[in-house]
Amino acid sequence: MAVFGLLAGTPAFAAVQSDAVSRQSEASLNASVEVPVAVSLALSEGAKFSVTAVGASAQGVAVTVSAVGVGASFVVYLSAEAAKELGLRAGQAVVVSAVAAGWLLSVDGHKLCFVPNERARSLLHSRPIG
Repeated sequence: MAVFGLLAGTPAFAAVQSDAVSRQSEASLNASVEVPVAVSLALSEGAKFSVTAVGASAQGVAVTVSAVGVGASFVVYLSAEAAKELGLRAGQAVVVSAVAAGWLLSVDGHKLCFVPNERARSLLHSRPIG
């Protein structure tokens, strides 16, 4: 499963999007809604997380984040620019902050991504902009 890097320096989308960008945005949003149960449980129980891998992918940079000692992990896809700005590397600690709608994950004081909780997932949606 994957979580889309909603906060990590992603530029705002212009009012007119190409069909490919719209499909990619929708796929990323759908992935962010499908957080594995083990990860959700680890987040709600206050598990410690760390970056376990950083690698190039077709979507940009794939950052694997794992719960320490729990065996739960997920992938955050970022642009190469955002990953470079964050200075991501394997072994970095990930700080989890609980917020009303889910959890904010940060690395070295910079936001990595937002993981919605069950209530917030029902409010997320995506639609193409014509």
